[in-house]
Amino acid sequence: MGERSVRPDRLEQPMQPRIDTNLGIKGEPDAWVHSACILCSNGCGVDIAVKDGSIVGVRGNADHPVNFGHLGPKGEHGWVANNSRRRGTTPMIRRRKGAPLEPVGWAEAMDFFIEQFRAAWRQGHENLACYNSGQLTIEEFYTLGKLWRGGLQSSNIDGNTRLCTATSATGLMANFGVDGPVASYVDVDQADLLCLYGHNVAEVQTVLWERMLAAKAKNGGRIIVADPRRTPTVLQGADLHLALRSGTNVALMNGIIHLLIARGWTDRGFIAKHTVGFDALDVVTREYPPKRVAEICDIPMHDLETAAEWIGTTPRMVSTVLQGFYQSVEATASSSLVNTVHLITGAIGKPGAGPLLMAGQPSAMCNREAGAGGSYPAYRNPHCETQMRDLCELWNIDFDKFHPEVPKDILSMMESAERGEIEFMWVIGTNPLVSLPDQNRSERILRRLFLVVQDPFVDAETVDLADIYFPAAMWGEKMGCVTNADRSVNLLLKAVEPPGEARSDFDIFVEVAGRLGFKDRDDGLLIPFKEPRDAFEEWRKVSKDRPCDYSGMTYELILEMGSVRWPCNEKHPRGSERLYGDFKFWTGIDECETYGADFLTGRKNTRGDYERIDPKGKAFLRPVEWRRQPNPTSEDYPMTLITGRVVYHFHTRTKTGRSAVLNERAPHPYVEVHPDDAARLGIGLGDVVEITSPNGRWEGVAMVVDTVRPGEVFVPFHYGHGAQSANQHTWYARDPISHQPQLKSSPVAVRRLSFGEPEPWLLKRLAELDGSSTEPFAAQEFGGTVNRAVQPEL
Repeated sequence: MGERSVRPDRLEQPMQPRIDTNLGIKGEPDAWVHSACILCSNGCGVDIAVKDGSIVGVRGNADHPVNFGHLGPKGEHGWVANNSRRRGTTPMIRRRKGAPLEPVGWAEAMDFFIEQFRAAWRQGHENLACYNSGQLTIEEFYTLGKLWRGGLQSSNIDGNTRLCTATSATGLMANFGVDGPVASYVDVDQADLLCLYGHNVAEVQTVLWERMLAAKAKNGGRIIVADPRRTPTVLQGADLHLALRSGTNVALMNGIIHLLIARGWTDRGFIAKHTVGFDALDVVTREYPPKRVAEICDIPMHDLETAAEWIGTTPRMVSTVLQGFYQSVEATASSSLVNTVHLITGAIGKPGAGPLLMAGQPSAMCNREAGAGGSYPAYRNPHCETQMRDLCELWNIDFDKFHPEVPKDILSMMESAERGEIEFMWVIGTNPLVSLPDQNRSERILRRLFLVVQDPFVDAETVDLADIYFPAAMWGEKMGCVTNADRSVNLLLKAVEPPGEARSDFDIFVEVAGRLGFKDRDDGLLIPFKEPRDAFEEWRKVSKDRPCDYSGMTYELILEMGSVRWPCNEKHPRGSERLYGDFKFWTGIDECETYGADFLTGRKNTRGDYERIDPKGKAFLRPVEWRRQPNPTSEDYPMTLITGRVVYHFHTRTKTGRSAVLNERAPHPYVEVHPDDAARLGIGLGDVVEITSPNGRWEGVAMVVDTVRPGEVFVPFHYGHGAQSANQHTWYARDPISHQPQLKSSPVAVRRLSFGEPEPWLLKRLAELDGSSTEPFAAQEFGGTVNRAVQPEL
């Protein structure tokens, strides 16, 4: 591929270009290679610096339509992981349980893989499971999905997107029939009101936060943040903070909808013409007057009324949703109600107006689109014969021999494995030993499986349990596309070769499919691809005329424009800023992705159920009652633990923990304790604290700060397994529709173990959380236009 060209059609936008650059060498590199950052779901355009065949730095792409050259801390420093001394360079196998991993060649490792795969397969195709990532390219996701769904035809495939963005999909399907973020970052630029529901943008998407603040300043707008914690997002930009009690999201949304209806802040014409279900919604939300909701959520009634007034009287409104709403047993319900607010006010499908249910990972959208997680390719409905016949024709396989299986979530697969119903698991690009809930239980289950781990790093915690290890190429070492949280598709060009014998996930999938003998109905290879472009060209055909239509998209167009939002087709040859501008929704019975399910029980509707309410292109308004969270506090465990992320790390620190610059800012876990609780428990800043629950024990240092509510504590989840892992206290409880686990509300007990003195990193973190530092993270010492040599990889 050639050099990228300057976009001729870049629109004016509030955030001014700024080329953030981080070089680890003096002088100029040999080449700059077009790419995008994949250390959050923002999809910032970057150029990779290459010197003597190695990655030596990055710079922001000032012409990229997502970030205009800005980079956050992770984007500037995460690239050092490519040069880690702990990169996997050769396959390894464990010949028997308890034996060490031995380096072998690819041929022997693949022979062992196929032997074990076939042995498990003889017990049934549901005896195998695949758990993959939100880190692969769409070419890799599509190839893996075709292998598993079209070849093995098993329901046991999921991605770690289940932990971060599964509810984005089910929340959107609940109202609009299919997945797909409705608004875009262009709408953020134009909005007069931003409502952030459980979305700590300042830490998880630093550059998007800069863009939001720039839009607020330009438009004279407002920001509402609904979050139990007083996060940096609240400190840096909120005009109204709804500090609701953990587990009360549905009550909050019902209270807002109640006020919108009661005070006439709805668009009755839009509701009548473009939605179904308003009368039932009105009946349910009548039971949520301000006084009751204020008591349930433990917020001032005036704040609730102010939020509803701003929402009801501001036509140009964008709402974002992330983990604070997603990681809950009421995840789909509360996220859907955010969409409902936009539908009853008519704030959708117009510039500066629409819901933007976010993704948590850089390529989570690709997984949802391509069918390597909880969906079928291009948002197809496995219960719809028309759509499955269409997919079989595109794949050239017999429909009569095809049995589409409703995908299982990872926790259901873990429970099956615990019962002995799954014996073989292939883990790809993720670290479940750290990231899954109820960590001690998860570890026991993983240890009993035949486990294949495909990862760039030999020291990722899950590799310790592997029976086979495949060394994988990573970002900068392969070519392919990733789709960000607002449907923007980026092309990542290959900058360097992977180390040693590491191979791309794409190449591994193609070889596995060939060795397993997966064929189409003409006895040709089911997966005939030679290179990623082959998969992308087939994906364009498979996605054509579906919501995530890539048919008009090419690698060349993406390079020209920087990124392209789908749908991109004959009608939208250069992509689409927003969905549903024509107010036609994908809810027809033969086009929708789902027939729906009950928010509280998860009971799925049949096609017959759907026929009785077929909205024929109208959006759903779906009411739901609030219910108390499971696993409430008790006398033994009187406090509530909330888990989450910090700005300097991504997920399980597999990449960011290797940067000295990032790691020195957050080298260890800590617990945020409210001053009232700290005084009662005798805890001071820097003291060593113990957290216990029915599931395990955590130990770390205390930060006494009023970022959390009294009775609640917060611990970042990034830090390994064992005594420093927050996820040992979480549960397998999950939303009945998205099956996203409840990671934000676990009963615990807290006590001081010993006195301590705060280390410098803890004091810096305290300054970020107590209001001493209110400048956006991406614009602090990490931002700018000068080269900054990095510290060595840890």
